[in-house]
Amino acid sequence: MDHSLGARLTKHPVIATLYGVEQIEIFVASEAEVSIVANVELRKLKAVIATLTKAGKYAIVNIDSSEGLSQDRGGVEYLADIGVSSLVSTRVATIQRANRAAMVTMQKVFVTDRSTWPRSVKALEQSDPNLVQLMPAPMLMHICEADRKALPPIVASGFVCNPEDIRSAIAHGALAISTSDSGLWNLPAKAIRP
Repeated sequence: MDHSLGARLTKHPVIATLYGVEQIEIFVASEAEVSIVANVELRKLKAVIATLTKAGKYAIVNIDSSEGLSQDRGGVEYLADIGVSSLVSTRVATIQRANRAAMVTMQKVFVTDRSTWPRSVKALEQSDPNLVQLMPAPMLMHICEADRKALPPIVASGFVCNPEDIRSAIAHGALAISTSDSGLWNLPAKAIRP
């Protein structure tokens, strides 16, 4: 994982999830240093990345939600060309392409019950991402410690509603959490560390 990203998440383990461009100014003014950029129109994406970079923020682009890029084999290269150094995807092939392009990768996995977990682990072994975005966050406490330790660093997402949810995720092995709730982006690190 990129040293800069790891240091930022250690300092402030809340990742701001931005759906579209509406919350960019709120994120730029917040304590959060890392964002997941989702649902941004392709024609606006380059300007969004430039704005976040200029503000000293770290952007992880959700390529699956970027219309025009998600199914395009050249999507990873396009993101690299516009200055994106990190992406998130559910797709093994996309993560593998991004790894080859020396990008920081985060694979999103949805764990709905115990039966989906082995498939998720197998996919993670194939793609070898730098980070795992585990959804929903409450599932983290149901994954055994050995499995958690065998995974890349975990970002817990979904159903993160308050500081206690953040503390719980971190206490159960998450490096960070991601949330679209801008009220959680400014929490001081001491308020969310267990």
